[in-house]
Amino acid sequence: MNFELNKFWLEQAKIINWNKKPKIGFVKKKDHHPEWYSDGKVNIYENCILKHINNGLSNKIALRTCNLKKEIKKYTYSEIDFLVNNFCSFILKYFKKEKIYNKRIMIHSSASIFSAVSMLGCAKLGIHFSVIFEDLELNAIKKRIELFKPDIFISKWSKENFFKKFSLKKNKTEIFFSEDINIFKKRKKKNKIQYFKSTKSLFTLFTSGSTGSPKGIIHSSGGYLVYSKYTCIKQFGMNSNSVVLTASDAGWINGHTYALFGPLSLGASSILLESPMLLLDLSFLKKIIKYKISILYLPVTLIRLLKAINRDKNIKSKSLVTLGSMGEPLAPAIGKWFANFFNLKKKSIINTYFQTETSGIISSPKFTDKIKDVPHGSVGSPVSKFLNLTSLKKKKKQEIKIINSWPGCMKNVINGKIEWKKYWSKEGYFRMFDLASIEKSNIYIHGRIDDVINIRGHRIGSEEIESIILEIKDIFECSVILINDDLEGSVIHLFIVSKKQNLDKNIEDKIYSNFGSFALPKKIYYLSQLPKTRSGKILRRLLREMVNSPESVTYGDTSTMINPSIINEIKGKILND
Repeated sequence: MNFELNKFWLEQAKIINWNKKPKIGFVKKKDHHPEWYSDGKVNIYENCILKHINNGLSNKIALRTCNLKKEIKKYTYSEIDFLVNNFCSFILKYFKKEKIYNKRIMIHSSASIFSAVSMLGCAKLGIHFSVIFEDLELNAIKKRIELFKPDIFISKWSKENFFKKFSLKKNKTEIFFSEDINIFKKRKKKNKIQYFKSTKSLFTLFTSGSTGSPKGIIHSSGGYLVYSKYTCIKQFGMNSNSVVLTASDAGWINGHTYALFGPLSLGASSILLESPMLLLDLSFLKKIIKYKISILYLPVTLIRLLKAINRDKNIKSKSLVTLGSMGEPLAPAIGKWFANFFNLKKKSIINTYFQTETSGIISSPKFTDKIKDVPHGSVGSPVSKFLNLTSLKKKKKQEIKIINSWPGCMKNVINGKIEWKKYWSKEGYFRMFDLASIEKSNIYIHGRIDDVINIRGHRIGSEEIESIILEIKDIFECSVILINDDLEGSVIHLFIVSKKQNLDKNIEDKIYSNFGSFALPKKIYYLSQLPKTRSGKILRRLLREMVNSPESVTYGDTSTMINPSIINEIKGKILND
């Protein structure tokens, strides 16, 4: 199997440009650390920008960016090269004659030309970078700086809007702002392309913290780009003619893989949104679709909100051929509406299953799949027969694990050995910490292990109950959690987002008819919104902690919450119950 695995992924390595083509595929180092294409040398920037310029695509649009004012700007491949060259000149001037091979840069920005140029510039110079969300709280930023230890911290914010008290002297970190860098200033000197080992660290990306403290996930260069490009082609059908809108923040793995590096490596055009919520404006959504978007890839939480606002409407587009969903599990009712809304009723939605740690899709429907073969709610099948999962059974929920390595697998975690070892089972399999089952070759994800409800002898995924509840017309979002109860052992608490406040009977009837009395909720709370991370994940951990300790001052790491104001509303509902 190892021979075939290496042979297959060495063949896939040909899809990117190498300075030195690898002859070695996968090597497992001590404590399961993977090395992919260790004898190969590559430059990510050459693959994403220079290759296309050299192939005569200088004037092709590489990126469109949209700010909070809904102003859209376009940048060709040659214009991106110009800006990146200026960024690199600034960085090289700062470091002077110092070796930059081991330098680190942290980028504090949203999805924008600023973050794109900074990321591509770091990739060109071989500088290990880390992008963090633009609106993180001060302590959350400090925590990430302490872990990553950057030499330079670059913020899109202006000095006036930055922290008044922000001391980083102990870390020897230099802070620069967008106006300091002045990436638009013309510089004459061009930077030469250097090539780096495939195993060199490309970036560290911090997890959202939805399951606790954020972890810094380190990805290598060559393996990451091969897997990114491979899954773009295989799952989305992406090519040089594609126009891609991946509604993801730059500080999330989708913003790296499917908004920037993946599309640009194919010579496609990508649209970056400073805020995905801009798409809730139907007139703006129609306007941006007219840029001939062929692949639209949205967070499930955003799709739910779109459904709530535009329940009986739809959008027609001749260019749009593929829809994708990310972040949360895609409930069948939501998937059906999403497909109908964009008049792609017969095609499966690319309901992606992967994590920051995997760098790219592990399992999803493919762009050629039809809904009759891969139903809404399913994450299809693994991206390759050489990405093997532990055996799954029909209607039986089991922890999903990956048996063999793949080029996109993270190389390390910045938090240390103890955290790294948690990812590996006794058999040496990579743990995803999710439960799954299979039916007719299609995989169904039932949520995190700690989100599984075990009540009165019944074992059921919270996602299963949520999917059924979301079939109720007036419910936009919901979250199901299990709470320990002194009298009953365990009880279900349900959080609902709806304009109506009297749906208890509808909910109970729906749950009873689909599962039985054991799954009936002890409490139902009606909220204006659910607490979510910037990556579109519902903070179920936070909901559990708040029910258990509603008067607590802090609830672990909530730094990546997109709507922290909701905490007071939840507290009030629980305390007044």
